[in-house]
Amino acid sequence: MFENPLSLSPNTVWRERRAFAYYFQHTATSIGGGLDVDFWRTIVPQVCRSEPAVWDAMISISSLFESPDPYPDLVPPRWDHPRRLNQNQRDALSWYSRSVSAVRQGLARGGVGIFTGLITCVLFICVEALLGDLEESLHLYNQGVHLIHALRDRKDRRAMTATEASLLEDTIVPIFVRLGAVTLHNLADPMSTLLRETESDFTKEVIFVSLKSAREAIVLLSTEIHMFERACEQDLEQSHAPQISQPLMIRQKKLSAKLQNWYTAFTKLTAFLCKGDQLSTCALLLAYYEMLFVMLGVCVSPSRITTDIYTPNFQNMIENSIVALNGSARDDGSQPPFTFEISVGLPLFFTCVRCRDPKMRRIALAMLRRAHRVLGLHSRDQGIILIEAIVMIEEKNGKLIDQAQSTSSFETAKAYDGLENQTKKGDTENPSTTVTSLVRGPYPTPPELETRTAEVLVPQEARIKPLGVFRPRDGYPAEMTEKDMQMCNQRFDQLFFRFSWNEYSRVDDTWSTVYGCFPVEL
Repeated sequence: MFENPLSLSPNTVWRERRAFAYYFQHTATSIGGGLDVDFWRTIVPQVCRSEPAVWDAMISISSLFESPDPYPDLVPPRWDHPRRLNQNQRDALSWYSRSVSAVRQGLARGGVGIFTGLITCVLFICVEALLGDLEESLHLYNQGVHLIHALRDRKDRRAMTATEASLLEDTIVPIFVRLGAVTLHNLADPMSTLLRETESDFTKEVIFVSLKSAREAIVLLSTEIHMFERACEQDLEQSHAPQISQPLMIRQKKLSAKLQNWYTAFTKLTAFLCKGDQLSTCALLLAYYEMLFVMLGVCVSPSRITTDIYTPNFQNMIENSIVALNGSARDDGSQPPFTFEISVGLPLFFTCVRCRDPKMRRIALAMLRRAHRVLGLHSRDQGIILIEAIVMIEEKNGKLIDQAQSTSSFETAKAYDGLENQTKKGDTENPSTTVTSLVRGPYPTPPELETRTAEVLVPQEARIKPLGVFRPRDGYPAEMTEKDMQMCNQRFDQLFFRFSWNEYSRVDDTWSTVYGCFPVEL
């Protein structure tokens, strides 16, 4: 059946063919989220007929997909760890190693084409994501972007067939764009170079002919809006103003119009399409729409409680995520271990972090526990750990602030002074004690929120924003203070979670960003 059998052992050949059968029947139909079956079930198997490295990478993914969690007690996981491996996992390790060796040897003798290298790169990213190695996945992603640019140069020189050009621009580039969209804080810069040729104008009326076209459009909008949010954060941090600058306000209105046009076109499409298994994809795209709608609304201000206006949108995100999860569930109700496409992970994480309603964010967290174990390049469980830490910090400090505000003005000042002194002194035995102590408030409440009950909501002063994770061994974020660096140096290989909150000054009506971090135990 295949032109390049890679083993002479009958038992090994049988296991390879079994892994291929599992890939074709289960992995390929799940890994691409339902809309990219052609790439995973047609293109990859076709290429593997003549490329041993692609064959090995493909069946390695299949074995890991069937038997995930080869290293449940190790963080980060390691391929060379000999314990607790079943046969599928040992096979996956062997096949992946063989694939990497074949690619390296082919590159050394110039025998690996760029297209083959790019497809292999996509498969290697999948393997490393299942392995849990984010750093290697990001490295491979950047290598893939470089290969895309090399192929685009070839296309510009007319050294590529129409079929190859279509495969590149219509299939492979969108895969990298979508992957970057769910890993934006790490991949924004390399992904932006891909968007120059894939970006479309949605300021005018658009018509979607398929769910796939609607998905590509919302992904492009997602990248634009995430980048816009970053620009707003930088503007507010530099200006200390209560809202973004006028040019950014104009840009926000344009993006809002684009998003509304997407929704109008999507609504017309779903009137004809949403039946059966299409319902889950429709729900997933609507969850992204709700997330982007909220994001555009709240990024104009440094306030952390304007999200309360969008409580119905958070509710819609949760409800649509439930439909999407039910649609992607296997017969036993569980989710496949891995998805390479956009998923409910990002909208649910967004809800857990941004929504202040304690009941709603806990429902979102419960739904996230049902999601795929690996979402794009990220571990679901690591995200859950960060969410739990965020909720713990906000609610703990919220209680301290409420207690301080319930005393007399003298006692209030004394309580805040105690928090401030605690921050200055530091605590080497429990670093999180120092970094979770908050600075003084109070913050002005938007008029439209004054009628809401604040008893069960995290107060403005306690709201934090997650900024990602880092290890001291890899360097420090630019905003780190010397005291924080000294604390982190005690755990050079430890993973730390970065976050910030906004401090409001009554004296001059300005805002300033304050940063903190704490160790993450995975």
